[in-house]
Amino acid sequence: MTSAPHCSGCTAQCCRLTAVLAASESIPSHLTVDMGDGVRAMAKAADGWCVALDRATQACGIYSGRPQVCRRFKMAGPYCSAIFDGAPRA
Repeated sequence: MTSAPHCSGCTAQCCRLTAVLAASESIPSHLTVDMGDGVRAMAKAADGWCVALDRATQACGIYSGRPQVCRRFKMAGPYCSAIFDGAPRA
């Protein structure tokens, strides 16, 4: 049985998902990738993690300016709970 999600034990699994940006979002271009057809998303590093993720703290490096899609992942909210696996931090 896994415990409920909590930021202190976050495995940041949401930071491995493709975060498609709204056209109105102003995320710095070095953090994004063009997916084609005018669609932009948060870029991922070679290991599959979002480039904005600080690996040492498992925290978002642009938290206050993070994309709207990322804001849906509130601690223990429905999106967070759907992907929380209770695994140790990577």
